[in-house]
Amino acid sequence: MRYHRGHVALTIGLFLLMIFATPASAQDNDITNEYRTTLVTSKPVSDKVVLFQYLGYVNSPDKDVKTLYYSPPGVIFKPKPWMELWAGVFGLYNANKNAPNSWELRPLTGVKFYIPNNKKLNLYNFTRYEYRFINQNNNTTSMPRFRNRVGIEAPLAKGEKSWTIKTFYAMGDVEPIWRLDDKNLQFVRLRAGAGYILSKKFRVEFIYHTEFSGDPKSYTGNIWRLNFKLNLPRRGQHHTHDIDIE
Repeated sequence: MRYHRGHVALTIGLFLLMIFATPASAQDNDITNEYRTTLVTSKPVSDKVVLFQYLGYVNSPDKDVKTLYYSPPGVIFKPKPWMELWAGVFGLYNANKNAPNSWELRPLTGVKFYIPNNKKLNLYNFTRYEYRFINQNNNTTSMPRFRNRVGIEAPLAKGEKSWTIKTFYAMGDVEPIWRLDDKNLQFVRLRAGAGYILSKKFRVEFIYHTEFSGDPKSYTGNIWRLNFKLNLPRRGQHHTHDIDIE
């Protein structure tokens, strides 16, 4: 199997980010680590409409919290091949060791733009608005947030082998997250990862997040994610773009 030299360099750079970010966490007791296992399912129901669903489990040992994520089917509408309109909702249940358990509803809307290119790269900007309703001890608080992710996904196989079965790809992105109620920057997340295409329907990814709290100089956490993607076909055809949300 042959690979683009530029794509190999991209992969090496992404994994170096993962390697060098990890030791820093051992130098500060305030650094937290999260371990996530997720499944993202998608299925086109027409030429312009795709349904998606999210299921996840998060273990946060430094926070003494375990979380279950679930979403009923959300909707992606594609008015243009390079444009997607998103709508959905997450449900979360938090099992807290040192506090009462809590649950959350998180409706969201968003728009995702792809930049056409002849290199078979997925270059995109994903902007979304989400409204968090958090219930604990029969008290409900709310938190509106605005998120904007700019990213790249690059095949590591060359030419016609790109994005085919039994090939690898790399990914990386940056995502600032603003709280609209406090009017401040809550987080900045940098992601790096690699994926493997097992079949036309199934992919597996390992993704690392570096998280900064409010100020990029304030390094606060790591997120380690094992992500499975199930892309179900309609009349033998699959959704053309990879779906990822969390």
